[in-house]
Amino acid sequence: MKLWLLALIVSLLTLAITGCSSPRESTSGLPTVDIDSADRRAEDWPAPVADTQLAVLPEPVALEIGVVVFDDGIRNPDAQDARDKLRSVEARLAATSLRDILTESGQWGAVRVLPATSQFAALTVSGKIVHSDGRDFVLDIRAQDATNRVWLQQRFHGVASSADYTDAASEPFRSLFVAIANRLAAAADGLSETDIRRLVQVADLRYAGELAPASFSPYLVEQGGYIQIQRLPADSDPMLARIDRIRNQEALFIDTVDEQYVDLGNEVGPTYKLWRRSSLEQAEYLEAYTARAASRELKADQGSFAAMQQVYSAYRSVRIQEQDLFELATGFDNETAPTVLGTGENVVRLAGTLEEQYAQWRGILARIISLEQDGL
Repeated sequence: MKLWLLALIVSLLTLAITGCSSPRESTSGLPTVDIDSADRRAEDWPAPVADTQLAVLPEPVALEIGVVVFDDGIRNPDAQDARDKLRSVEARLAATSLRDILTESGQWGAVRVLPATSQFAALTVSGKIVHSDGRDFVLDIRAQDATNRVWLQQRFHGVASSADYTDAASEPFRSLFVAIANRLAAAADGLSETDIRRLVQVADLRYAGELAPASFSPYLVEQGGYIQIQRLPADSDPMLARIDRIRNQEALFIDTVDEQYVDLGNEVGPTYKLWRRSSLEQAEYLEAYTARAASRELKADQGSFAAMQQVYSAYRSVRIQEQDLFELATGFDNETAPTVLGTGENVVRLAGTLEEQYAQWRGILARIISLEQDGL
């Protein structure tokens, strides 16, 4: 076969793999993901992080942290395809990875993954996936405490190589999560015991105000965009004891949900890692091919049938892992275990996605507080 014809075939196959930025349907009926998608705008990315060691503060900060499940960054939330489903999985797994690193650092109080934003923790970390293809992982991270002080608002860029995927138990983008943890530690450095105690008080009052606004909102005031304590409730206030009991109930729910996030990681994690590695290999090969073509260095051995097979092999590997992930992720959403919890003499059964269950549970807690207030 002539060289120009081989080059044309490889080019057409490359176009079939990369395609355009919008989702497509595969011939098997399964939606597919474009590896080099429209969210890949490298000029907007910072330099890759290179943090390897977790920072250590002179004294650990006794603050609870809530890591909210990340925004998946999907531009068309109404579309139901593999791209949306995989990004949904990534958003949950990335949040749990950050939780694990923060816990490993030993610099904080309890660190929990929250299904949705709430005032449960003194410091809340949220994030959004900007790009993910197995080689480049870009996150927008924001950390804000209960007083509305922003500790961190930064875009992080992590890069993984094939070597980072050799250990099945390791996180290929560990340096990215270590960098986030270190920036949070730097923001906490210098806080006094008084600062921490006051921040915890504000967090407790804001949480109480979410459940019983009429009783607890007057204790706080906003000045210049920041929340400050106007006065403190009496230690003997019976509502404080009720709020504390309710908060323990919510912690129980969050810990129960966390077990399901762990199950998600155990079930989907291995296939997800294979998919990311296959995506990395495909992206690297296609970049090298494009560079050769652009510099007019495409030679017979590079445009041979073997090279064409290599492109197709990378494509096929990505699609196989993608299909497995799509099925696993769909199954997880459809089969999320109902959560059964006790509140006093009552047993509550929650159903739906974990995010829906969390909303149901918070509504129940608010109703409990309201009924108890009426009974005072």
